[in-house]
Order: sequence, then structure tokens, then C-alpha cells
Amino acid sequence: MVDALDREHPRFPQDQVARVTREVRATLERWKVGPETTVVTQGARGADTIIAEEAHARGAKVVLCLAVPPDEFERESVALPGSDWSQRFRALLAVADVRLPDEARDSDEDVFARANARVVEVARSLSDTPYAIVVWNGEGGDGPGGTVDLIERLGKHVSDPSIAIVDPTPRAD
Repeated sequence: MVDALDREHPRFPQDQVARVTREVRATLERWKVGPETTVVTQGARGADTIIAEEAHARGAKVVLCLAVPPDEFERESVALPGSDWSQRFRALLAVADVRLPDEARDSDEDVFARANARVVEVARSLSDTPYAIVVWNGEGGDGPGGTVDLIERLGKHVSDPSIAIVDPTPRAD
């Protein structure tokens, strides 16, 4: 996710969004993502939104596996004062196949970790070898259900050619 304004140690600051978007776009081009492709993500501000928007612009189908209902998800994982992330999320809701959590599923697992499991489950239902773009600085996350969890659930090593890592660490363009 793009950093909150008060984040002490920047991980994905807003000023890196344009560069990350260019790198995501180049990866989607290299992988020939288009109308025959389905992209599965969660929809959080930053990487999820960028990837979904860029894939949709290329004609791909977008599936959003939300950890919680849309309004709650927006409050927890999208909204950022002074930004357009909420508007972008709402625009994605209008064009995506939105999958909500299974309320009947009782689990002690974190809702975002469960959403990662759902992303992988849906992706594997579409392909035995799903590809993944991860916007990640290579470090552990702030809690359960982050990028490391997703990669582990995919059962892939970061050096796998079906994993593209875009490092959002601040640097000159």
C-alpha cells in the first residue's frame, strides 16, 4: 500500500506512484496481458489499484477479492486524506468482478491473510501457473496478509520468472 502520510519509515511513498505505475505497465506489456487475461487482486491503495487499473486499460478482466465489505475495505485499506485513492477504488468496483469474503467461513486467520488465500485460490482456478506482480521492498510487512504471505501462498520463490517484483523504495526517476 502507498504509505500513510505519517509513516515513520517510508516504504511506498506517494511520490513513487508514477514510477511504479510505469514498471507495472511494462511488466503487463512483457507478459502480453490483454482481453484473454484475468487479473486477481485485493484492491488496496497502491499496488493493487495500479495493477488492476493498468490491466483493465489493456482489456483484461479484473477480479477484486476484498477482505471485508467495500465500505469497510475502503476505510481500512484505501482511503488516504488528500489523495484520489478512494475515487480510483470506487471506479474499479464499477468494472471489476468483486468477490466478498465468505461470511460463513469461521477462522482464526486474519481477514487479509484469508483474502490472500482467496486471491491465490481464484488465480489457481484460472491457471496452474499464475503470474504475480508484487510491489515490495523485500522486507517484512506491518501485519498478517502482506506480500510475503502472498508469495508463500503462491508457493513460489522470488526468483521465479512468473513473479515480477517492483521495488517502491524511493529513488530518482
